[in-house]
Amino acid sequence: MLGKQFSFNGKLLPAEKAAIPIDNIEFTYGFGVYENLKIRKRLLYFPEMHCERILNSAKIINLKPKFNKIQIKNYLVEFVNKIKEDSFNVKILMVGNKTDSDLYIFAAAPKYMPRKAYTQGVKVITYQGDRQFPNAKTLSMLMSYVAYKKARENNAYDSLMINNDNKIREGTRTNFFYTDGKTIFTAPKEQVLNGVTRITLLEALKKENIAVREKELDLKELKKYKGFFLTSTSSKVVPISEINNKKIEIPEIIKKVIRVYNRYLEEYGKKSKII
Repeated sequence: MLGKQFSFNGKLLPAEKAAIPIDNIEFTYGFGVYENLKIRKRLLYFPEMHCERILNSAKIINLKPKFNKIQIKNYLVEFVNKIKEDSFNVKILMVGNKTDSDLYIFAAAPKYMPRKAYTQGVKVITYQGDRQFPNAKTLSMLMSYVAYKKARENNAYDSLMINNDNKIREGTRTNFFYTDGKTIFTAPKEQVLNGVTRITLLEALKKENIAVREKELDLKELKKYKGFFLTSTSSKVVPISEINNKKIEIPEIIKKVIRVYNRYLEEYGKKSKII
């Protein structure tokens, strides 16, 4: 945890008091939701979207929020203003209790991808497994954790989750995209976590008239496509250069997608208020 304070139900408290009781059965069973946000050069990216999504995740698992969207955003901004660093990450936790839920907000060190990842790509593996409540960002992360651990054991950046129908849905903490060289494809949003980076990237691509289509991808059809990439809050758009030890070229359209999204974030920064 970064900084000397955290936020608990809207109140700023000393960091040493940050704790969740070990007999909290809701936390033990993963009955909670969360969001990760980034602050870069005192700019908080897409706070409204993250606050809206944590409430949507709570609704999906029938978790009762203690606060509304406006309140959560106000607590978030108040907390961010207390952190002195220019760049860092923030996690919002909404954890169930006996009656409704508790809201925790705390800071963490920023996560950066190696620069070469954007030009050389990253390695991924596939893993047979599917998340429960795929549309919600929940604390029930066992499947994702095991798959991610397997990726790290194989010196890979992430695992692509393969469901029982042999379809590639998403990464353990990323959204997955693929291309035939002309169109960008991604799994239907009803089947995955509709990440904030996914949402904003699709908006950016639409502005640039780059064709996008939601479509399932069978693992057996991988070789039909020319390129693949992942998105997340911390990594933005990162190309894939290897799947299950098979090398993959990074096509020009993916390089263009990276440029388009970087430009989109720059424009967002110019229009947004520095915290």
